Amino acid sequence: MQIQAIEIGLVSDLGILIPVVNSIYQFTVNTDRIVNLAPQSDHQIGLSLMSKLDPSVRLLHLMLRAQHYARKESSDTGYAMMLVSIVTILIFSLLAAYLAITNISKSATTANVEANSTFYAAESGLNQRSDVVRQKFVNYATPNGVSPGAVSGSIAGPNNMAFCLDSDPANDGSGDFACQKIELNYKHAIGTTVGRDADGKSLSASNFANNVKYTAYSFVSDRTIYIDPVRRIPQVQTIPAGQLYAGLNAQEYRYTIFSMATSRQPQDLDARAMTVLEMSFRSRNIPLFQFAAFYNGDLEMNSTSQMDINGRVHTNANLYIQPTPIGTETTRLLGQVTAANSIYNRVDASAIARYGDTQVLLTGDPDNPYDPANTYEKFPPYDATRTIPLTPPEIAKFNRRVLDGAAGATVLQVPQPGFLRKRDADGNIGEYYGKADLRLEMVPKRAAGNVPFNFTSIKDGGSGGSCTGFEISTGRQGASLKCVRMSEGQLRSLMQPVMSKVVSNEERARLCPTVAVNHNPSLLSERRVLRALQVAIAAQNTPVPLDRLNLPLSDPANASISSIATSLESTLNTAQSPAQLAGAVGGCFLPAPIQVLTGSGVANSNYTWQSSYFDRREERWIGMLQTNIDSLTMWNRDGLYVDRDNNITTNDATTTTQHTAAFNGGNNGSIYDTNNLLFIRAAANPTAATGSFQKLGLAASDLTEGGLVYHATVSDDLDGDGTADLTVDSADNLRNYADGKRRSSYGFAFSGGVNLPGPMTVVTDRGLYVQGDYNSFAGNVAKQPAATIGDTITVLSNNCADPNTRMLNCGVITATQNAVETTVNAAFLSYTDRSNGNIGSSGFPTIKEYSGGLNNYMRMVENWTGQRFNYTGSFVSLGAPQEYSGAYRSGSSAGSAFAPGASYYGVPIRNFRYEVNFNAFDRLPPLTPRVIYLQQETFKRSYN
Repeated sequence: MQIQAIEIGLVSDLGILIPVVNSIYQFTVNTDRIVNLAPQSDHQIGLSLMSKLDPSVRLLHLMLRAQHYARKESSDTGYAMMLVSIVTILIFSLLAAYLAITNISKSATTANVEANSTFYAAESGLNQRSDVVRQKFVNYATPNGVSPGAVSGSIAGPNNMAFCLDSDPANDGSGDFACQKIELNYKHAIGTTVGRDADGKSLSASNFANNVKYTAYSFVSDRTIYIDPVRRIPQVQTIPAGQLYAGLNAQEYRYTIFSMATSRQPQDLDARAMTVLEMSFRSRNIPLFQFAAFYNGDLEMNSTSQMDINGRVHTNANLYIQPTPIGTETTRLLGQVTAANSIYNRVDASAIARYGDTQVLLTGDPDNPYDPANTYEKFPPYDATRTIPLTPPEIAKFNRRVLDGAAGATVLQVPQPGFLRKRDADGNIGEYYGKADLRLEMVPKRAAGNVPFNFTSIKDGGSGGSCTGFEISTGRQGASLKCVRMSEGQLRSLMQPVMSKVVSNEERARLCPTVAVNHNPSLLSERRVLRALQVAIAAQNTPVPLDRLNLPLSDPANASISSIATSLESTLNTAQSPAQLAGAVGGCFLPAPIQVLTGSGVANSNYTWQSSYFDRREERWIGMLQTNIDSLTMWNRDGLYVDRDNNITTNDATTTTQHTAAFNGGNNGSIYDTNNLLFIRAAANPTAATGSFQKLGLAASDLTEGGLVYHATVSDDLDGDGTADLTVDSADNLRNYADGKRRSSYGFAFSGGVNLPGPMTVVTDRGLYVQGDYNSFAGNVAKQPAATIGDTITVLSNNCADPNTRMLNCGVITATQNAVETTVNAAFLSYTDRSNGNIGSSGFPTIKEYSGGLNNYMRMVENWTGQRFNYTGSFVSLGAPQEYSGAYRSGSSAGSAFAPGASYYGVPIRNFRYEVNFNAFDRLPPLTPRVIYLQQETFKRSYN
């Protein structure tokens, strides 16, 4: 059917035809479709204009126009045309809707992908920043700095992120809390087929496309409540009931970390997708010495006598407990017990009876374990056929007083091996060396006759030089540090007996109890005599034994002393002994502050003297330096030295000029005195215990890091020639053990510590020996916060010292080897032996090696049978010893010091107590190591 030419136009919303072009078109139309369209215009415009319209709109306009014409020309065919038009309209409407939905979905998907990507990028920034903060605590430091845009007295929040995005770096904050930016690259992998293998399977490779760069910005907001904002000491919080380690006191630091990520640059703020996350957490620093016993490895308890543990017990591994009592005695656990792994009611050691009871206090008074009102729950009885640990129902009977890993006990982060050394394996300055106030460094192969050690003091104020080059840890406390590396004259003075110039009868009674003469302020002539005597002793090249000072100066043994002394003061009476001359005014001589243990031992290539100490557990001679704390404290006030040429590698005799200078220096300003050379003394405390250093004005005033820290180690430069002995096999300070055995030839002993000059921690990366009563002055009234820390700890009784020289003597054959009652009040931290067989799968080990258990934590080498060892403190074990390897052997009566394999000690009467003062932070020893316990509080998205 032919249709006349028609006018093409658009129908407006009001139904008015709007012409598109003034052209006439010829249509050939049938009932199904339009088969032809040809322009009939002279200027050929028609379709060229129509083609510029959207195809669906163009066809729609044609259909509408055709429908309109059909209604005018035919009543029958119009219905068909109407049907075609309606169907076409519906199809194109659906198509338009689909296209719109597709565009919306694409936009939404893109936005969702962007949001997720920025979320993950922000989370990456959050995780990295939180780990940095955590590592601060792990490394025994605390975060410090200023948050971006922080205002005094306010806490930074999410809005402070804007300061990280602006262009002014002055707004970025500082230190650990400042803005940080990290770049992250996200790559989308697209798999493509690159070939086929022999079986016809496709081989694919990943091509990376759409590489998108994200930037994560983060900062830290400090929410800690500080009781001392200057020293950044936080509030101490008691961990609430119901939480893990409830009841422990912890320094609690609180922080919020904010992290934002974007795929654009900060200047494109309006165009980018952003995600801001925040995570709040608490870092709880729990002092290790708040545990009666803390073991990083397996903890075994097999006491052969009554043992009451009145503090918390924790192990990062397994707990094995099975007492071997005599009669009705047992082991009572009076505090909470936690084991990160499992708990066994047995001890894997051969020939150990297993019939004792272990009781756990459920309710009652831990300070009075025998109170009839207390209630206890017993461990299951030992069963030789049982190899499995306590089950959850058995653990549950203890009402959360005993927890294993399944019940929620966790591993607590502890210091890594090497933290006691001068430098760890990564070359970082050791925690204790870098913050020590006093440093003793053995130089064991320095030529015979020379001083075999170096000594350094680091003080907060007072006299001294710059600390540049002294390897001070970052963050060490102290506003005005002064460092003194002792000269040769000062070092040699430390090796000589100290004349105590008592200034009161109270001081005489404390330090010189055998002197009958009351304190008498001496005349000038007497002061000159004593000064001459001091100079003469300090001028000696070899140490003067303490007992030689009881001989008259006219004795040939004292010829060198007498010669120098009489040349300085002719009125000196050589018929008297130095001890008599000092005693005339109520004074006396104390042992040398630092003694080299020499004697009738055998020669050893590891040091240039004959050692007089044989360790019967290690079964070898030990090159030992012995520090007398009483003498060191008095030397800090009353010592004197003679100046030398300071070439420590040569053993030159002193000169008359040097003697005269030292003698006159004392009369003209104390130039060569050692007053306050080690530490600045505190003012006398009239309320302190009578005769204590605190009351006598001899104690230390330094409370940086909590008090005095004394670190002892062995120099990498064994012979003192200025070069580290990297190739020397015996240089065990470098850990070059060719045979794989831990066999350090060196150790450090501490004696004369009954009264400490203040809170004090002594630490060494070698074997540590504590001789005699320690920190127990005046019936413990003057007890100070104290710790002894070493690779291993050996306790030597009051009887293990020569009464004449005060040098250790229980390692020699002539000694009695019999201990007497001794008291030690100090936290112990060391490494302890491990048992073989403690793997939770057998009743007995295949190798007969046993750690000795908690009751043998400290080593002993004397016959303690029938003698009491009174100990109050905390036992901390961080694993197997790094330097000593002498295996535990069960105790009996001590045999010969030189009989390999023989029993080397007799079992004491053990009186162990946890030091409850350690529950208070201000009563903890200096630089108490901490375990880190992080607890997350919130994690949320601030905005997107």
